[in-house]
Amino acid sequence: MLRYYVIAAVIVVAFGSIVFAHRFASNGWKLHADAAGPPSAAHGNSNEGFVATPAPFFVGQGPWVLSALPACFVQQSSKEGPSPLLREDVPQAALRIAPGTTLHRANCTVLVRAHDVWVYRGRDRLRVPPEARLFNGPQGLTLVYDHAGRTEVRVY
Repeated sequence: MLRYYVIAAVIVVAFGSIVFAHRFASNGWKLHADAAGPPSAAHGNSNEGFVATPAPFFVGQGPWVLSALPACFVQQSSKEGPSPLLREDVPQAALRIAPGTTLHRANCTVLVRAHDVWVYRGRDRLRVPPEARLFNGPQGLTLVYDHAGRTEVRVY
């Protein structure tokens, strides 16, 4: 039985080789590529001819967005826990920055809205989702973020 397998393998290899050689010869396939035109001149700079890409930008949302921009905001403290336990850490309602207010710090622009806060830096777009409030508290700029019965208080 083994000799039949060997004979079949020899026939398949021989037939495949003949078909491959015929296709290779009749289609004019080449083993090397022809050079098109004269060789290019050497450049003085290895980066010459490349297009400079713009600086990457990012989009994100969460209570951490002001902390992600250390050139604009430096976080002083952060507390998180059940909302009833952090009531004393939330500044008075009178200190809340009114919705529609735009703040500028370094190269960042903060847009305070009724239920969320947007931060823009160049092409970067960051958002603190609802329910976010911004206060001009006694310790500094205070972000309060309420979600699912929990509160985060971050002071910048």
